[in-house]
Amino acid sequence: MRKVKKGLYTVVAGALAGMLMLSGCSKSETGAGNGEASEESSAPSIELNMTMMTESQNDTSEKEAWESIAQSYMDKNPGVTINMEVQNFGGVEQHRAWVTTQLIAGTAPDIFMTRRIWDHEDLNKGQLVDLTPYFKEPSAYLGDKSLEGTISPSVLAQLIGAQKQYASVPTYVDVVRVLYNKDLFTKAGIEKVPQTWNEFMDAQAKLKDSGVTPFAFPNSKPGDFNYSWTSRILTEELIANTYPELDVSGNGFIEINEYVRGVDQGLIDIEKSPYKDMFGIIKDWSQYWSKGYNGLDMNSSNDLFLRGEAAMIMRTSAQSKVMFESKARQFEMASFPLPYLTQDNHPDAAGKLMEIGGVPAGNLAIPATIPKEKLEAAIDFLRFTVSPEIQGSMADKLYRAPVTENADLPEKLAGFKFAGEQMKLNIYGGEVDKNVTENNQKLGQLFLDGKITQEKYISQLKKVMVDGVNKLMTTNDWNKENNYGITK
Repeated sequence: MRKVKKGLYTVVAGALAGMLMLSGCSKSETGAGNGEASEESSAPSIELNMTMMTESQNDTSEKEAWESIAQSYMDKNPGVTINMEVQNFGGVEQHRAWVTTQLIAGTAPDIFMTRRIWDHEDLNKGQLVDLTPYFKEPSAYLGDKSLEGTISPSVLAQLIGAQKQYASVPTYVDVVRVLYNKDLFTKAGIEKVPQTWNEFMDAQAKLKDSGVTPFAFPNSKPGDFNYSWTSRILTEELIANTYPELDVSGNGFIEINEYVRGVDQGLIDIEKSPYKDMFGIIKDWSQYWSKGYNGLDMNSSNDLFLRGEAAMIMRTSAQSKVMFESKARQFEMASFPLPYLTQDNHPDAAGKLMEIGGVPAGNLAIPATIPKEKLEAAIDFLRFTVSPEIQGSMADKLYRAPVTENADLPEKLAGFKFAGEQMKLNIYGGEVDKNVTENNQKLGQLFLDGKITQEKYISQLKKVMVDGVNKLMTTNDWNKENNYGITK
């Protein structure tokens, strides 16, 4: 039975619609779970309050899946009750505002969903539980392996911060792909999937000549993501050769304080090449987008694609779910990474695929304010979400790519396997600075419409970027003298 009260979904014992059929597991080493329901359990009753975030307001499958995961955990651990609130925050910036407010007020639930690039910022402020020791302990859910021994090394490398600490546990990875209509490609005479940017542009010219819209590119708001993804991917392909001078800590990723250092010292300057040259490349590509793209949202672009009026769209694996399952789709569909720039396009191009995907997502964190008697159960649940049963069910039901090493993807997600090199900077990502993300998209609309020049677009965006960096420096007491808080 499920009680519903003002948006709060409290999961209690009993069968839930769509409940995952998961096998039992042996006793958890934390003592929170014993793997088998026992009426004689003497363990004290524990209530965990959780808040999960969904990407869609209309698709209930994610809410139902998380409710089922919670129910399955409670079936194995009858001394634990999970009260789960499932929210849709409407965008990255709203989600970040909620996390910040809850942590500052001391009202954060015992487990909540955050993002990788926020977790260490909050950990460094003393607002989260340091999960580092718990990453090293074995768990029955993980076949007596630890989180460090289960989660993919590439994911772990992105999770561990400059202080070599873990602040959250991811439940899936995001991978972005271009979905395409194979029938329309064949009709247009496109014989192979494009890999380079020139091949991509040539294919779109053929599609346009065949009478269809090459690309349905939603750009009505920052939450349509396509403009942000494209800005980030193409920028990384142009600046990949400068990674060594930006990655001061040497951990393989440009952390927020390294981004701050780069902007403050002029190493990251979007008014200079190659940063500024990315915008012209996007504008040139826009000739192949659907008409009225600045007023087109995700759902409308989905419809164009499903009706066969547009040959391509760009989505994450989870966002592709509606495409794979839609009864309206009457064509064969496949996917490929956004093609990469070569030196034919720009002399600074790295000439290789840079992946915006493979990023830890659905990260679960525990606030430092959690009562001590709840901590073991909360840690136990986090480990449970990375178990083979849960990772497999999330891939199958939600099209979420697993975080575990050597995990097998369902056939429908075969095209979402990580294929390139990991992006490191995330310059226009909402997790870094939501104001930069919003202004990049909004100013980008004006630029694409010809209402402002590229120079004005970039100068205004740079001001927002510098203002944001100055605020981060003030808030965190970062400066050149203390190396912006970066440790090697």
